[in-house]
Amino acid sequence: MTEKNSRPNLKKLQGAKTRKKLYESAQKLFTKKDFAAVSVEDITRTAGVTKGTFYVHFESKDALIASFISDYTAGLDLDYKAFLDSLPAGLSASGRIIALTGKIADMLTDTVGYEMMRTVYQIQLTRAVDMEKVMGYGRKLYTMFSELLEQGIRQGEFKTDMPIDMLSRHFVMAIRGICYEWCIRYPDFDLKEQALSHLDLLLQGILAVRPS
Repeated sequence: MTEKNSRPNLKKLQGAKTRKKLYESAQKLFTKKDFAAVSVEDITRTAGVTKGTFYVHFESKDALIASFISDYTAGLDLDYKAFLDSLPAGLSASGRIIALTGKIADMLTDTVGYEMMRTVYQIQLTRAVDMEKVMGYGRKLYTMFSELLEQGIRQGEFKTDMPIDMLSRHFVMAIRGICYEWCIRYPDFDLKEQALSHLDLLLQGILAVRPS
């Protein structure tokens, strides 16, 4: 590779490092105080970059938040997909849904953490930032649930008169509600135990052959 060709790659790498610094600095600050109270100057000072550098990468603090959460969520969804792909081929659709639910609870508890989830919910409630990529039903995690439910119906494991999109929304809303409950009852709430219990309850309602 010539020196001329290597320059754009080096610039791209440096830009990625700067964005990561800004992301990490913002995340650190948001866990300490409300996101509305965190300024661009706070973020750049913590990251050790200038305001001018910040605005090269982001139009505003809100744009940084939206970009960070979108990228972070996309990374989580890739992990969930890899986890699903690693499950035994013969595992039932309900078994896959329960396994995925457990994985989500583990990731939220051990990787994302309570502080980050609290911040995400706070941002969603204020509607100050476009969170469609996280909240929308087109998110990859939500399509995974739709595909698993469709698989269960196709194979005769599930029986329901409800359209797939509506059914999958009920599962998504259940997970959202349980996560919200975790945030308001933390630390006296076992997210994984409750998530598995509630999803199992939903699955019992659509099983074609119910346990006697």
